[in-house]
Amino acid sequence: MPANIRAEIIFISLMMVFIFIVSSAAMYFFAKTYQREMKERSERREAKRLAKEAAEKAAQEKAAEVVNESALDS
Repeated sequence: MPANIRAEIIFISLMMVFIFIVSSAAMYFFAKTYQREMKERSERREAKRLAKEAAEKAAQEKAAEVVNESALDS
């Protein structure tokens, strides 16, 4: 009986180690993917912000042209 108990304890211990290794690997890849997605998200936000600023600048320049043309016509 003691041999069976010892074998069972060893089996359970090895299974716990195996589960720990698999969980650690999963967490590593999850963290790596999360960081990559956050980097891509910030890059998209930055591109969107720059596009918005460019559109606002173009609208201001167009408005300034309209004002200047009307001032020249008078």
